[in-house]
Amino acid sequence: MDERFNPEFSAALLGFNGEAVVYCKGISDIVAQEYAIEYTRMLQNRAKGVEAQLPRIPAGLFEPNRNLIRSTLERMWEKYFPKK
Repeated sequence: MDERFNPEFSAALLGFNGEAVVYCKGISDIVAQEYAIEYTRMLQNRAKGVEAQLPRIPAGLFEPNRNLIRSTLERMWEKYFPKK
């Protein structure tokens, strides 16, 4: 998909990015915030059709927090990029 010529895709990506940035900035723990930013980048690549690996899990980021970050960002992503 060539997102440069697809206004619907561009609008969805901008909407997702805007919402994800607000969410990531609202995370007070810096380790968790950095993980959320990396996870957001992975989802942006997924939207563009680029295969991307899950981000490395940093030391000190425990599973409940990691799962919350992932599920929140996945829900945001699905809102802008629904499965067809």
